[in-house]
Amino acid sequence: MPRQLVVFTVTLVVMLVTPVTVALAIDPANQTPDLLFDEAQTVYYGNLARRNQHLPPLRWNRQLTHAARWFAWDSVENRSAPYCGHQDTNGQWPSDRAPLFGYLGRSGAENAICGYATPQAAINGWLNSPGHRANLLNADHREIGLGYYRRQSDGRGYIAQKFGNDPVYAPVVIEHEAPNTLNPDVALYIYQREAKSSFAALGPATEMMISTNSCFSGASWQPFATETRVRLPEGEGWRTVYVKTRDAAGATQVVSDTIYLGSQFPITELSATLSDRQPAVTLTGLAHPAFSQVQFSLGWLVDETFSTFRLLWGTGERVADPMAWGGHAFRLGLDNMESSAWVFEYRPVTFADQPLVAYIRLKVTDNTSSAEVARFSVRGGEEYGLLRLRGSDFTAAGQYQEFALPFTYRRGDDFLIFQFWRSGNTEVFIDAVTIFTAPQPISDPLTFAVPGGNYRGQGVWVRYTDGTAFTALEEASARYSFRQQIVLAQRNAELPAPLTFAHSCAQPNWYVAQAAPWLTGTSDHGMVHVSVDQQGLTNGVYDGTIIFAAPDNDFRLTVPVRLLVVDRLYASFMPLVGR
Repeated sequence: MPRQLVVFTVTLVVMLVTPVTVALAIDPANQTPDLLFDEAQTVYYGNLARRNQHLPPLRWNRQLTHAARWFAWDSVENRSAPYCGHQDTNGQWPSDRAPLFGYLGRSGAENAICGYATPQAAINGWLNSPGHRANLLNADHREIGLGYYRRQSDGRGYIAQKFGNDPVYAPVVIEHEAPNTLNPDVALYIYQREAKSSFAALGPATEMMISTNSCFSGASWQPFATETRVRLPEGEGWRTVYVKTRDAAGATQVVSDTIYLGSQFPITELSATLSDRQPAVTLTGLAHPAFSQVQFSLGWLVDETFSTFRLLWGTGERVADPMAWGGHAFRLGLDNMESSAWVFEYRPVTFADQPLVAYIRLKVTDNTSSAEVARFSVRGGEEYGLLRLRGSDFTAAGQYQEFALPFTYRRGDDFLIFQFWRSGNTEVFIDAVTIFTAPQPISDPLTFAVPGGNYRGQGVWVRYTDGTAFTALEEASARYSFRQQIVLAQRNAELPAPLTFAHSCAQPNWYVAQAAPWLTGTSDHGMVHVSVDQQGLTNGVYDGTIIFAAPDNDFRLTVPVRLLVVDRLYASFMPLVGR
Protein backbone atom coordinates (compact mmCIF):
# COMPACT_ATOMS: atom_id res chain seq x y z
CA MET A 1 0.00 0.00 0.00
CA PRO A 2 1.45 3.45 -0.86
CA ARG A 3 2.32 5.64 2.08
CA GLN A 4 -0.28 8.22 2.95
CA LEU A 5 -0.18 11.34 5.04
CA VAL A 6 -2.78 12.09 7.64
CA VAL A 7 -3.05 15.23 9.71
CA PHE A 8 -4.89 16.03 12.88
CA THR A 9 -4.89 19.70 13.84
CA VAL A 10 -6.57 21.14 16.88
CA THR A 11 -6.40 24.28 18.90
CA LEU A 12 -4.18 23.48 21.88
CA VAL A 13 -6.21 23.32 25.05
CA VAL A 14 -5.31 22.53 28.64
CA MET A 15 -6.23 18.92 29.34
CA LEU A 16 -7.49 18.70 32.89
CA VAL A 17 -7.01 14.94 32.97
CA THR A 18 -5.36 12.91 35.68
CA PRO A 19 -2.89 10.47 34.10
CA VAL A 20 -3.96 6.87 34.44
CA THR A 21 -2.24 3.59 33.86
CA VAL A 22 -2.75 2.36 30.29
CA ALA A 23 -2.83 -1.37 29.56
CA LEU A 24 -0.15 -1.89 26.92
CA ALA A 25 0.97 -4.87 24.88
CA ILE A 26 4.28 -3.06 24.27
CA ASP A 27 6.58 -0.99 26.44
CA PRO A 28 6.80 2.40 24.69
CA ALA A 29 9.92 3.21 26.72
CA ASN A 30 11.80 0.61 24.67
CA GLN A 31 12.59 1.15 21.02
CA THR A 32 14.82 -0.70 18.56
CA PRO A 33 18.10 1.13 17.86
CA ASP A 34 17.36 1.66 14.18
CA LEU A 35 13.91 3.15 14.81
CA LEU A 36 15.22 5.19 17.75
CA PHE A 37 17.74 6.73 15.39
CA ASP A 38 14.95 7.37 12.86
CA GLU A 39 13.00 9.20 15.56
CA ALA A 40 16.00 11.34 16.53
CA GLN A 41 16.73 12.21 12.92
CA THR A 42 13.10 13.12 12.27
CA VAL A 43 13.07 15.49 15.23
CA TYR A 44 16.28 17.10 13.98
CA TYR A 45 15.20 17.41 10.34
CA GLY A 46 11.90 18.90 11.45
CA ASN A 47 13.76 21.51 13.47
CA LEU A 48 15.91 22.38 10.47
CA ALA A 49 12.69 23.00 8.54
CA ARG A 50 11.51 25.27 11.36
CA ARG A 51 14.87 27.07 11.32
CA ASN A 52 14.40 27.80 7.61
CA GLN A 53 11.14 29.56 8.55
CA HIS A 54 12.82 31.46 11.41
CA LEU A 55 11.01 29.38 14.04
CA PRO A 56 12.59 28.04 17.24
CA PRO A 57 13.42 24.32 17.53
CA LEU A 58 11.23 21.81 19.35
CA ARG A 59 12.50 19.84 22.36
CA TRP A 60 12.19 16.04 22.12
CA ASN A 61 9.85 14.92 24.91
CA ARG A 62 9.54 11.54 26.61
CA GLN A 63 5.78 11.44 27.33
CA LEU A 64 4.79 12.66 23.87
CA THR A 65 7.15 10.10 22.32
CA HIS A 66 5.67 7.25 24.36
CA ALA A 67 2.18 8.27 23.23
CA ALA A 68 3.32 8.47 19.61
CA ARG A 69 5.11 5.08 19.73
CA TRP A 70 2.09 3.36 21.21
CA PHE A 71 -0.23 4.83 18.58
CA ALA A 72 2.14 3.81 15.76
CA TRP A 73 2.22 0.24 17.14
CA ASP A 74 -1.54 0.19 17.68
CA SER A 75 -2.17 1.34 14.11
CA VAL A 76 -0.27 -1.68 12.77
CA GLU A 77 -0.74 -4.51 15.23
CA ASN A 78 -4.33 -3.96 16.34
CA ARG A 79 -5.82 -3.53 12.88
CA SER A 80 -6.31 -6.29 10.34
CA ALA A 81 -6.15 -3.91 7.39
CA PRO A 82 -3.83 -0.94 6.77
CA TYR A 83 -5.08 2.09 8.64
CA CYS A 84 -4.70 5.81 8.04
CA GLY A 85 -6.11 8.09 10.70
CA HIS A 86 -5.73 9.47 14.22
CA GLN A 87 -8.27 7.53 16.27
CA ASP A 88 -6.74 4.54 18.04
CA THR A 89 -8.44 1.19 18.56
CA ASN A 90 -9.59 2.32 22.03
CA GLY A 91 -11.59 5.08 20.35
CA GLN A 92 -9.30 7.82 21.62
CA TRP A 93 -7.85 10.82 19.80
CA PRO A 94 -4.47 12.63 20.04
CA SER A 95 -5.66 14.99 22.78
CA ASP A 96 -6.69 11.92 24.83
CA ARG A 97 -3.45 9.99 24.39
CA ALA A 98 -0.95 12.64 25.49
CA PRO A 99 -2.27 13.01 29.08
CA LEU A 100 -2.81 9.25 29.35
CA PHE A 101 0.92 8.85 28.79
CA GLY A 102 1.73 11.53 31.35
CA TYR A 103 2.02 14.74 29.34
CA LEU A 104 0.32 17.48 31.39
CA GLY A 105 0.78 20.41 29.02
CA ARG A 106 -1.34 21.49 26.08
CA SER A 107 -1.48 18.89 23.33
CA GLY A 108 -3.66 17.63 20.51
CA ALA A 109 -1.98 18.35 17.17
CA GLU A 110 -0.59 15.26 15.47
CA ASN A 111 0.94 14.33 12.11
CA ALA A 112 1.13 10.78 10.81
CA ILE A 113 2.44 8.79 7.89
CA CYS A 114 0.53 5.59 7.22
CA GLY A 115 3.54 3.46 6.45
CA TYR A 116 7.28 3.45 6.97
CA ALA A 117 9.35 6.35 5.58
CA THR A 118 12.89 7.52 6.14
CA PRO A 119 13.22 10.62 8.36
CA GLN A 120 13.91 13.04 5.52
CA ALA A 121 11.11 11.56 3.40
CA ALA A 122 8.70 11.92 6.31
CA ILE A 123 9.60 15.58 6.83
CA ASN A 124 9.40 16.30 3.09
CA GLY A 125 5.98 14.66 2.92
CA TRP A 126 4.64 16.69 5.80
CA LEU A 127 6.08 19.94 4.43
CA ASN A 128 4.34 19.35 1.10
CA SER A 129 0.92 18.90 2.74
CA PRO A 130 -0.73 22.13 3.96
CA GLY A 131 -2.26 20.68 7.13
CA HIS A 132 0.87 18.79 8.17
CA ARG A 133 3.05 21.78 7.34
CA ALA A 134 0.92 24.01 9.56
CA ASN A 135 1.38 21.61 12.48
CA LEU A 136 5.13 21.23 11.99
CA LEU A 137 5.67 24.98 11.62
CA ASN A 138 3.29 26.11 14.36
CA ALA A 139 5.04 28.73 16.49
CA ASP A 140 2.96 27.77 19.55
CA HIS A 141 4.53 24.31 19.81
CA ARG A 142 7.56 23.82 22.07
CA GLU A 143 7.91 20.04 22.50
CA ILE A 144 7.61 17.09 20.18
CA GLY A 145 7.20 13.33 20.33
CA LEU A 146 8.12 10.91 17.55
CA GLY A 147 6.89 7.35 17.28
CA TYR A 148 8.11 4.89 14.65
CA TYR A 149 6.84 1.34 14.31
CA ARG A 150 7.71 -1.21 11.61
CA ARG A 151 6.64 -4.85 11.71
CA GLN A 152 9.48 -7.13 10.69
CA SER A 153 7.31 -9.88 9.19
CA ASP A 154 5.87 -7.76 6.38
CA GLY A 155 7.45 -4.30 6.73
CA ARG A 156 4.13 -2.64 7.48
CA GLY A 157 4.73 0.52 9.50
CA TYR A 158 3.36 3.75 10.90
CA ILE A 159 4.85 7.08 12.03
CA ALA A 160 3.24 9.46 14.51
CA GLN A 161 4.46 12.96 15.32
CA LYS A 162 2.91 14.70 18.35
CA PHE A 163 3.22 18.32 19.42
CA GLY A 164 2.86 19.95 22.82
CA ASN A 165 3.42 23.04 24.92
CA ASP A 166 3.66 22.83 28.71
CA PRO A 167 3.18 26.30 30.24
CA VAL A 168 5.35 25.42 33.26
CA TYR A 169 8.30 24.38 31.09
CA ALA A 170 10.55 26.61 28.97
CA PRO A 171 12.93 24.27 27.09
CA VAL A 172 16.54 24.74 26.08
CA VAL A 173 17.63 23.10 22.81
CA ILE A 174 21.20 22.43 21.66
CA GLU A 175 21.95 22.63 17.92
CA HIS A 176 18.31 22.16 16.84
CA GLU A 177 18.19 18.83 18.73
CA ALA A 178 20.93 17.16 16.66
CA PRO A 179 21.95 13.81 18.21
CA ASN A 180 25.64 14.67 17.99
CA THR A 181 28.14 17.32 16.96
CA LEU A 182 31.80 17.44 16.01
CA ASN A 183 32.13 21.10 16.99
CA PRO A 184 32.30 21.82 20.76
CA ASP A 185 31.10 25.39 20.13
CA VAL A 186 27.32 24.86 20.02
CA ALA A 187 24.24 27.01 19.54
CA LEU A 188 21.58 27.18 22.25
CA TYR A 189 17.96 28.22 21.93
CA ILE A 190 16.42 29.11 25.30
CA TYR A 191 12.65 29.51 25.38
CA GLN A 192 11.24 32.42 27.30
CA ARG A 193 8.69 31.46 29.92
CA GLU A 194 5.12 32.19 28.96
CA ALA A 195 3.35 35.20 30.41
CA LYS A 196 2.12 34.37 33.91
CA SER A 197 -1.36 32.93 33.36
CA SER A 198 -1.95 31.25 36.73
CA PHE A 199 -0.98 31.67 40.36
CA ALA A 200 1.21 28.56 39.98
CA ALA A 201 3.10 29.81 36.91
CA LEU A 202 6.47 31.53 36.94
CA GLY A 203 6.88 34.98 35.49
CA PRO A 204 8.91 35.70 32.34
CA ALA A 205 12.64 35.25 32.89
CA THR A 206 14.71 38.38 33.34
CA GLU A 207 18.08 36.68 33.98
CA MET A 208 19.83 33.40 33.27
CA MET A 209 23.02 31.51 33.98
CA ILE A 210 24.50 28.76 31.78
CA SER A 211 26.79 25.92 32.77
CA THR A 212 28.04 22.55 31.55
CA ASN A 213 27.73 21.14 35.08
CA SER A 214 24.66 20.85 37.24
CA CYS A 215 26.30 22.76 40.11
CA PHE A 216 26.65 25.92 37.97
CA SER A 217 30.21 26.25 39.27
CA GLY A 218 31.76 29.44 37.95
CA ALA A 219 28.53 30.57 36.27
CA SER A 220 27.10 34.03 36.83
CA TRP A 221 23.77 35.72 36.19
CA GLN A 222 23.37 37.56 32.90
CA PRO A 223 20.42 39.20 31.13
CA PHE A 224 18.03 36.69 29.61
CA ALA A 225 18.40 36.02 25.88
CA THR A 226 16.79 33.37 23.71
CA GLU A 227 19.86 32.62 21.60
CA THR A 228 23.49 32.22 22.57
CA ARG A 229 26.44 29.88 22.16
CA VAL A 230 28.36 27.78 24.67
CA ARG A 231 31.62 25.86 24.60
CA LEU A 232 31.34 22.20 25.56
CA PRO A 233 34.10 20.51 27.59
CA GLU A 234 36.76 18.98 25.37
CA GLY A 235 36.94 15.26 24.64
CA GLU A 236 34.39 12.81 23.36
CA GLY A 237 31.15 11.81 25.06
CA TRP A 238 27.74 13.04 26.14
CA ARG A 239 27.64 16.72 27.09
CA THR A 240 24.79 18.41 28.95
CA VAL A 241 24.15 22.14 29.06
CA TYR A 242 22.17 23.48 32.03
CA VAL A 243 20.31 26.77 31.98
CA LYS A 244 18.93 28.38 35.13
CA THR A 245 16.49 31.26 34.71
CA ARG A 246 14.81 33.55 37.22
CA ASP A 247 12.03 36.10 37.03
CA ALA A 248 11.57 39.50 38.67
CA ALA A 249 10.34 37.84 41.88
CA GLY A 250 13.38 35.54 42.06
CA ALA A 251 11.55 32.33 41.12
CA THR A 252 13.95 30.00 39.30
CA GLN A 253 13.87 27.03 36.95
CA VAL A 254 16.65 24.73 35.71
CA VAL A 255 16.32 23.06 32.31
CA SER A 256 18.86 21.18 30.22
CA ASP A 257 19.58 19.44 26.95
CA THR A 258 22.19 16.81 26.03
CA ILE A 259 24.24 16.19 22.88
CA TYR A 260 27.05 13.80 22.02
CA LEU A 261 30.40 15.39 21.21
CA GLY A 262 31.99 13.08 18.67
CA SER A 263 31.02 10.93 15.71
CA GLN A 264 30.48 7.42 17.10
CA PHE A 265 27.69 8.00 19.60
CA PRO A 266 25.82 5.11 21.28
CA ILE A 267 22.38 5.22 19.67
CA THR A 268 20.69 3.25 22.46
CA GLU A 269 21.53 6.04 24.94
CA LEU A 270 19.52 8.63 23.00
CA SER A 271 16.45 7.82 25.09
CA ALA A 272 18.15 9.34 28.14
CA THR A 273 18.32 12.75 26.45
CA LEU A 274 14.56 13.39 26.17
CA SER A 275 12.87 16.09 28.23
CA ASP A 276 10.82 14.66 31.07
CA ARG A 277 8.59 15.43 34.02
CA GLN A 278 8.44 14.04 37.54
CA PRO A 279 5.54 13.83 40.03
CA ALA A 280 7.83 14.68 42.97
CA VAL A 281 11.22 16.13 43.86
CA THR A 282 13.56 14.85 46.58
CA LEU A 283 15.38 17.44 48.69
CA THR A 284 18.32 17.01 51.04
CA GLY A 285 19.93 19.22 53.64
CA LEU A 286 16.66 20.60 55.05
CA ALA A 287 17.23 21.68 58.64
CA HIS A 288 16.49 24.54 61.04
CA PRO A 289 17.82 25.07 64.56
CA ALA A 290 14.48 26.18 66.00
CA PHE A 291 11.65 24.91 63.78
CA SER A 292 10.72 21.29 63.15
CA GLN A 293 8.34 21.76 60.19
CA VAL A 294 8.81 22.88 56.62
CA GLN A 295 6.61 24.18 53.79
CA PHE A 296 7.19 24.23 50.03
CA SER A 297 6.34 26.36 47.02
CA LEU A 298 7.36 26.15 43.37
CA GLY A 299 7.55 29.92 43.04
CA TRP A 300 3.79 30.29 43.55
CA LEU A 301 3.38 34.05 43.76
CA VAL A 302 0.76 36.56 42.69
CA ASP A 303 1.06 40.34 42.77
CA GLU A 304 -0.40 43.46 41.19
CA THR A 305 0.98 42.52 37.76
CA PHE A 306 -1.40 39.56 37.46
CA SER A 307 -4.07 40.12 34.80
CA THR A 308 -7.04 39.94 37.18
CA PHE A 309 -5.64 42.24 39.89
CA ARG A 310 -7.88 45.27 40.20
CA LEU A 311 -9.17 47.97 42.49
CA LEU A 312 -12.71 47.23 43.69
CA TRP A 313 -13.55 50.49 45.44
CA GLY A 314 -11.88 53.46 47.05
CA THR A 315 -8.53 54.69 45.81
CA GLY A 316 -5.50 52.73 44.76
CA GLU A 317 -2.74 52.58 42.21
CA ARG A 318 0.38 50.70 41.21
CA VAL A 319 3.50 52.46 42.47
CA ALA A 320 7.23 52.00 42.11
CA ASP A 321 8.75 50.65 45.32
CA PRO A 322 12.35 49.41 45.51
CA MET A 323 11.51 47.53 48.72
CA ALA A 324 8.88 45.40 46.96
CA TRP A 325 9.57 42.17 45.12
CA GLY A 326 9.81 43.08 41.46
CA GLY A 327 10.18 46.79 42.28
CA HIS A 328 6.45 47.67 42.34
CA ALA A 329 3.52 47.43 44.75
CA PHE A 330 -0.15 48.43 44.89
CA ARG A 331 -1.05 51.32 47.22
CA LEU A 332 -4.49 51.47 48.84
CA GLY A 333 -5.00 55.18 49.51
CA LEU A 334 -6.85 57.28 52.11
CA ASP A 335 -9.23 59.28 49.96
CA ASN A 336 -12.30 57.20 50.87
CA MET A 337 -13.70 55.57 53.99
CA GLU A 338 -12.25 52.26 52.84
CA SER A 339 -10.32 50.92 49.86
CA SER A 340 -10.27 47.36 48.56
CA ALA A 341 -8.61 45.36 45.79
CA TRP A 342 -8.64 41.73 44.75
CA VAL A 343 -6.97 39.23 42.47
CA PHE A 344 -8.49 35.94 41.31
CA GLU A 345 -7.88 32.86 39.17
CA TYR A 346 -10.51 30.74 37.44
CA ARG A 347 -10.35 27.08 38.52
CA PRO A 348 -6.68 26.78 39.57
CA VAL A 349 -6.41 23.01 39.24
CA THR A 350 -2.89 22.87 40.68
CA PHE A 351 -4.20 23.94 44.08
CA ALA A 352 -7.47 22.00 44.14
CA ASP A 353 -8.28 20.31 47.46
CA GLN A 354 -4.77 20.90 48.84
CA PRO A 355 -4.27 22.35 52.36
CA LEU A 356 -2.23 25.50 51.70
CA VAL A 357 -1.04 28.67 53.39
CA ALA A 358 -1.22 32.15 51.84
CA TYR A 359 1.47 34.60 52.98
CA ILE A 360 0.41 38.19 52.36
CA ARG A 361 3.25 40.75 52.26
CA LEU A 362 2.11 44.23 53.32
CA LYS A 363 3.44 47.45 54.75
CA VAL A 364 1.79 50.50 56.32
CA THR A 365 2.94 54.11 56.62
CA ASP A 366 1.88 54.30 60.29
CA ASN A 367 2.04 51.40 62.76
CA THR A 368 1.06 53.24 65.93
CA SER A 369 -2.66 52.43 65.92
CA SER A 370 -4.07 49.61 68.05
CA ALA A 371 -7.16 49.64 65.82
CA GLU A 372 -7.64 47.66 62.61
CA VAL A 373 -5.85 49.09 59.59
CA ALA A 374 -6.03 46.24 57.06
CA ARG A 375 -7.87 43.00 56.27
CA PHE A 376 -7.20 40.01 54.06
CA SER A 377 -9.33 37.03 53.04
CA VAL A 378 -9.21 33.98 50.79
CA ARG A 379 -12.29 32.58 49.06
CA GLY A 380 -12.44 29.33 47.14
CA GLY A 381 -15.34 27.07 48.09
CA GLU A 382 -15.55 28.81 51.47
CA GLU A 383 -14.12 31.97 53.01
CA TYR A 384 -10.93 31.98 55.09
CA GLY A 385 -10.34 34.99 57.28
CA LEU A 386 -11.05 37.76 57.65
CA LEU A 387 -7.48 38.22 58.81
CA ARG A 388 -7.71 41.54 60.66
CA LEU A 389 -4.49 43.46 61.16
CA ARG A 390 -3.91 46.33 63.58
CA GLY A 391 -1.28 48.96 63.08
CA SER A 392 0.60 47.60 66.06
CA ASP A 393 0.78 44.15 64.38
CA PHE A 394 3.43 45.66 62.09
CA THR A 395 6.92 45.71 63.59
CA ALA A 396 7.83 48.97 61.87
CA ALA A 397 6.24 51.58 59.63
CA GLY A 398 7.36 51.56 56.03
CA GLN A 399 8.68 48.01 56.26
CA TYR A 400 7.14 44.99 54.55
CA GLN A 401 5.93 42.19 56.78
CA GLU A 402 4.29 38.84 55.99
CA PHE A 403 1.16 37.41 57.59
CA ALA A 404 -0.07 33.82 57.20
CA LEU A 405 -3.58 32.57 56.45
CA PRO A 406 -4.24 28.79 55.94
CA PHE A 407 -6.83 27.88 53.30
CA THR A 408 -8.03 25.10 51.00
CA TYR A 409 -9.39 25.80 47.53
CA ARG A 410 -12.27 23.42 46.82
CA ARG A 411 -12.44 22.01 43.31
CA GLY A 412 -16.17 22.65 42.96
CA ASP A 413 -15.77 26.43 43.23
CA ASP A 414 -15.02 28.38 40.06
CA PHE A 415 -12.71 31.00 41.55
CA LEU A 416 -9.85 31.34 44.01
CA ILE A 417 -9.95 34.94 45.24
CA PHE A 418 -7.54 36.94 47.38
CA GLN A 419 -9.06 40.21 48.64
CA PHE A 420 -7.33 43.10 50.44
CA TRP A 421 -8.74 46.04 52.41
CA ARG A 422 -7.38 49.29 53.77
CA SER A 423 -9.67 49.79 56.76
CA GLY A 424 -7.84 52.34 58.92
CA ASN A 425 -6.14 55.72 58.79
CA THR A 426 -2.90 54.63 57.12
CA GLU A 427 -1.95 53.79 53.58
CA VAL A 428 -1.54 50.07 52.92
CA PHE A 429 0.91 48.75 50.33
CA ILE A 430 0.28 45.30 48.84
CA ASP A 431 3.43 43.64 47.56
CA ALA A 432 2.56 40.00 46.86
CA VAL A 433 0.94 36.80 48.08
CA THR A 434 3.04 33.64 48.11
CA ILE A 435 1.36 30.24 48.35
CA PHE A 436 2.94 27.36 50.27
CA THR A 437 1.97 23.81 51.11
CA ALA A 438 0.78 23.00 54.63
CA PRO A 439 3.59 22.42 57.17
CA GLN A 440 5.06 18.92 57.42
CA PRO A 441 7.80 17.41 59.61
CA ILE A 442 11.37 17.86 58.40
CA SER A 443 13.23 14.74 57.31
CA ASP A 444 16.43 14.21 55.35
CA PRO A 445 16.01 13.35 52.57
CA LEU A 446 12.43 14.55 52.05
CA THR A 447 10.33 13.80 48.98
CA PHE A 448 7.96 16.63 48.09
CA ALA A 449 4.95 15.34 46.13
CA VAL A 450 4.30 18.27 43.79
CA PRO A 451 0.64 19.39 43.63
CA GLY A 452 -0.52 18.60 40.11
CA GLY A 453 2.35 16.10 39.68
CA ASN A 454 4.21 18.23 37.13
CA TYR A 455 7.72 18.96 38.37
CA ARG A 456 9.87 20.30 35.55
CA GLY A 457 12.89 21.88 37.18
CA GLN A 458 11.15 24.66 39.08
CA GLY A 459 13.14 26.07 41.99
CA VAL A 460 11.71 25.00 45.34
CA TRP A 461 11.05 27.69 47.94
CA VAL A 462 10.99 26.63 51.59
CA ARG A 463 9.76 28.15 54.81
CA TYR A 464 10.40 26.72 58.25
CA THR A 465 7.69 26.99 60.88
CA ASP A 466 6.42 25.78 64.24
CA GLY A 467 2.81 26.28 63.16
CA THR A 468 2.70 29.88 64.40
CA ALA A 469 6.00 31.63 63.71
CA PHE A 470 7.70 31.18 60.34
CA THR A 471 10.87 32.12 58.51
CA ALA A 472 11.27 34.19 55.39
CA LEU A 473 11.19 32.17 52.20
CA GLU A 474 14.43 30.85 50.78
CA GLU A 475 15.29 28.66 47.84
CA ALA A 476 16.23 25.10 48.68
CA SER A 477 19.88 24.97 47.66
CA ALA A 478 21.48 22.12 45.79
CA ARG A 479 23.24 20.43 48.68
CA TYR A 480 25.74 17.62 48.33
CA SER A 481 26.88 15.86 51.50
CA PHE A 482 29.64 13.37 52.14
CA ARG A 483 29.36 10.76 54.85
CA GLN A 484 30.90 11.67 58.18
CA GLN A 485 34.69 11.55 58.08
CA ILE A 486 36.56 10.37 61.21
CA VAL A 487 39.99 11.82 62.01
CA LEU A 488 42.25 10.62 64.83
CA ALA A 489 44.73 13.21 66.10
CA GLN A 490 47.32 13.43 68.92
CA ARG A 491 46.93 16.47 71.16
CA ASN A 492 49.40 19.26 70.37
CA ALA A 493 51.24 17.06 67.87
CA GLU A 494 51.69 17.09 64.11
CA LEU A 495 48.56 17.91 62.16
CA PRO A 496 46.80 15.03 60.38
CA ALA A 497 47.02 14.84 56.60
CA PRO A 498 44.19 16.69 54.84
CA LEU A 499 41.10 14.77 53.77
CA THR A 500 40.75 14.87 49.99
CA PHE A 501 37.55 14.24 48.03
CA ALA A 502 36.80 14.05 44.34
CA HIS A 503 33.82 16.16 43.28
CA SER A 504 32.99 16.87 39.66
CA CYS A 505 31.83 20.41 40.43
CA ALA A 506 34.72 21.54 42.62
CA GLN A 507 36.11 24.93 41.55
CA PRO A 508 38.95 27.15 42.82
CA ASN A 509 36.54 29.98 43.63
CA TRP A 510 34.57 27.99 46.21
CA TYR A 511 34.85 29.50 49.66
CA VAL A 512 34.20 28.14 53.16
CA ALA A 513 30.79 29.48 54.16
CA GLN A 514 30.72 27.81 57.57
CA ALA A 515 33.08 25.60 59.53
CA ALA A 516 33.93 24.40 63.00
CA PRO A 517 36.82 26.42 64.49
CA TRP A 518 39.21 23.50 64.02
CA LEU A 519 38.31 22.90 60.36
CA THR A 520 39.65 24.61 57.23
CA GLY A 521 39.32 23.79 53.55
CA THR A 522 40.30 24.56 50.00
CA SER A 523 38.98 23.59 46.59
CA ASP A 524 40.33 23.23 43.09
CA HIS A 525 39.10 21.70 39.83
CA GLY A 526 37.54 18.39 40.80
CA MET A 527 39.07 18.12 44.28
CA VAL A 528 38.08 19.29 47.77
CA HIS A 529 40.62 19.37 50.64
CA VAL A 530 39.62 19.51 54.32
CA SER A 531 42.22 20.05 57.06
CA VAL A 532 41.97 19.51 60.82
CA ASP A 533 43.86 21.52 63.44
CA GLN A 534 43.72 19.95 66.89
CA GLN A 535 46.14 22.43 68.46
CA GLY A 536 44.75 23.79 71.74
CA LEU A 537 42.00 21.16 72.00
CA THR A 538 41.72 18.90 75.01
CA ASN A 539 41.19 15.18 74.72
CA GLY A 540 37.72 14.24 73.53
CA VAL A 541 35.34 13.82 70.61
CA TYR A 542 34.50 16.85 68.46
CA ASP A 543 31.76 16.87 65.83
CA GLY A 544 31.67 19.61 63.24
CA THR A 545 30.95 20.41 59.62
CA ILE A 546 32.57 22.47 56.93
CA ILE A 547 30.39 23.94 54.19
CA PHE A 548 31.75 25.08 50.86
CA ALA A 549 29.79 27.57 48.76
CA ALA A 550 30.05 29.07 45.29
CA PRO A 551 30.19 32.88 45.23
CA ASP A 552 27.84 33.27 42.28
CA ASN A 553 25.08 30.68 42.83
CA ASP A 554 23.32 28.71 45.55
CA PHE A 555 25.57 25.63 45.54
CA ARG A 556 26.47 24.10 48.94
CA LEU A 557 28.75 21.18 49.74
CA THR A 558 28.69 19.84 53.32
CA VAL A 559 31.40 17.64 54.82
CA PRO A 560 30.68 16.35 58.36
CA VAL A 561 33.82 15.54 60.36
CA ARG A 562 34.31 13.78 63.70
CA LEU A 563 37.66 14.52 65.37
CA LEU A 564 39.01 12.27 68.12
CA VAL A 565 41.80 13.95 70.12
CA VAL A 566 43.94 11.61 72.26
CA ASP A 567 47.08 11.84 74.39
CA ARG A 568 49.23 9.67 72.17
CA LEU A 569 49.01 7.74 68.93
CA TYR A 570 50.87 4.45 68.70
CA ALA A 571 52.06 2.91 65.46
CA SER A 572 51.18 -0.73 64.99
CA PHE A 573 53.16 -2.89 62.57
CA MET A 574 51.62 -6.02 61.10
CA PRO A 575 53.62 -8.84 59.45
CA LEU A 576 53.99 -8.59 55.68
CA VAL A 577 52.76 -11.67 53.87
CA GLY A 578 54.01 -12.34 50.35
CA ARG A 579 52.16 -14.52 47.87
